[in-house]
Amino acid sequence: MTKICAIHQPNFFPWLGYFYKIAKSDVFVILDTVDIEVGTASAITNRTRIKTSTGVQWITIPIKKGSSKVIKDIVIDNTKRWRETMLKTIYLQYKKSQNFEQFYPVVEDLLNYQTDNLSEYNVHIIESISRFMGIKTNIVIASEMKDLSNDRNMRLIDICRQNGCETYLSGNGGRKYHDERLFAENGINVKYTDFIHPEYKQLHGEFAQGLSVMDYIFNDGSELWK
Repeated sequence: MTKICAIHQPNFFPWLGYFYKIAKSDVFVILDTVDIEVGTASAITNRTRIKTSTGVQWITIPIKKGSSKVIKDIVIDNTKRWRETMLKTIYLQYKKSQNFEQFYPVVEDLLNYQTDNLSEYNVHIIESISRFMGIKTNIVIASEMKDLSNDRNMRLIDICRQNGCETYLSGNGGRKYHDERLFAENGINVKYTDFIHPEYKQLHGEFAQGLSVMDYIFNDGSELWK
């Protein structure tokens, strides 16, 4: 049977599609050896979106500016009381959700996890939420691997090979970046996710998709890959 590998950066409380990829793979590799993206609309390594009474809102982990841009070296600015503020926001916006009593203590424990390293912090959340959702996929950290290429495509191929995987499961956004011929030449089949965002009952008005997995678990929490 073909072994499937999915690869993604360690985002903060990612959306449902992220956890769908984890559930659909045999090995999920957290790519913490590339540069962080900040200051753009698509920057999600240190922030995520939730639903509030005034609309969709970003919640953000403050990070320290430094010489390194590599995700594994990014330092959280813990001089700011961001955890307290974030927890208060989540409490107020989700206290009426159907799974609040069960899930809020989980969120509280995760946000209060103490570390200065952003990647470690996000990996802890990703692994914990995966377990909470019953996902048993093996999660590997790229910075703990050796001899990975600096080339965008060969790096992914190296990761698949080192984890004994013949298929690379990609998000649909990767279609414009992947050299599928190069993957094939190296014995790796590229497969794209078939994730369709479920519409579930949310608080605060009309349905919005692409939010943090928190929104889904607070409001629904049924198996999204059934």
